[in-house]
Amino acid sequence: MRHLFIINKNAGKNKKNLPVLEKIEKQQGDNVVIRYTEKAQDATDIAREFVSESDEFVRVYACGGDGTVNEVLSGIYDLDNCALGVIPIGSGNDFIRSFDGEKEDFRDIERMMNGSEVEVDLIKAGERVGGNSVTIGFDCAVAKNGAKFKKRRLITASLAYKLSIFYCLFSGRKHNFTVKVDGEELTREGTYLLSLCAKGKYYGGGIKCAPKADSSDGYLDFMIIPTIGIFKFIGLLPSFIKGEHLDNPKADFIRYKKAREVEYISDEETEIGIDGEIFKIKQVKISVLPKAQRVIIPQKI
Repeated sequence: MRHLFIINKNAGKNKKNLPVLEKIEKQQGDNVVIRYTEKAQDATDIAREFVSESDEFVRVYACGGDGTVNEVLSGIYDLDNCALGVIPIGSGNDFIRSFDGEKEDFRDIERMMNGSEVEVDLIKAGERVGGNSVTIGFDCAVAKNGAKFKKRRLITASLAYKLSIFYCLFSGRKHNFTVKVDGEELTREGTYLLSLCAKGKYYGGGIKCAPKADSSDGYLDFMIIPTIGIFKFIGLLPSFIKGEHLDNPKADFIRYKKAREVEYISDEETEIGIDGEIFKIKQVKISVLPKAQRVIIPQKI
């Protein structure tokens, strides 16, 4: 078995990550290879080329945030001779929050290299894949502005996301699109605040958006919220962050269900987020790829 560590150079510049990177470098040898990304999509190309050319099983470690994880997944999800490991050294690390273990467990290189594997579902969104969630509406506006807040000093990924939520309250609450869930069109008057298709429980740096999501049940956790007033939104926010919104009697306007396929249709190009990465679409079908990826879980101690 071989081990490939793909390190996001930008994430690696954080001083807090130096001990982790040093441990990775100490492992380098015949069966342990390290590659660094220089630009967007490098992780996809590196992972796919390395695994495709290997005669052995490869454990590929995405060393970065959720964007790096998504890039690596995009390169290996349809290859059989590999497993995905996540070393969380990025600003957002929501993918691993749905698995057993704390963040520091996933940063323990030896325990990751000796860890077990589980099979998880992936999300297919048009020609793209994701491991955590697909969003449309308010969340995309928040993600875009959150990236701007993160560039400021002393602002963590989680704080940047929360600041962006309040910033977008006045400009990102009304979105026009049509939704079909398992072939049935949802009908209502007015606009939507947001919609979500999830396999993971968390996004936005620890917000528990899909508390009932199961990474291997073969279903999308679909949720849609109509446009609501600012004060109603603020009232919903605490329970949404904690993952209590689906059981909140004051949030009966939320529609939630387990679904096999969701389709979004818009008259104009609209933004959609796949694991936090933003793309523009007019129409896209979201579906599940059942147990499509092996994921490494840290060795228990």
